[in-house]
Amino acid sequence: MSALLPKYDCTQCGACCRSFPIFASEADAIREPTIRHEARALPEYFHTEDKAYQLFPLPFHTRCPYLKEDELCRIYESRPTVCRRFEAGSDQCIEARRRQGIGGNDQ
Repeated sequence: MSALLPKYDCTQCGACCRSFPIFASEADAIREPTIRHEARALPEYFHTEDKAYQLFPLPFHTRCPYLKEDELCRIYESRPTVCRRFEAGSDQCIEARRRQGIGGNDQ
């Protein structure tokens, strides 16, 4: 017998975009050129395959600069790889929701 897993709705949450550091790669910046203007370029000696730019946290920002007030990502189609890998309902998702005071699930 399998238990029903909670279903999480990401379309109006944005907790992950306000809870964890968000980095973008050079490949992400090629896919979404505005990353070069919105993010902080990391010093070359910090670059990895996945990290060339920091989107969050940044001074005076309480969220990723691409998270709109309606909690939707304005670059969803070209979002960074780290965001593409983030899974709704994962342990990280549940932790982000807890940090933002979003309890339960959105079934």
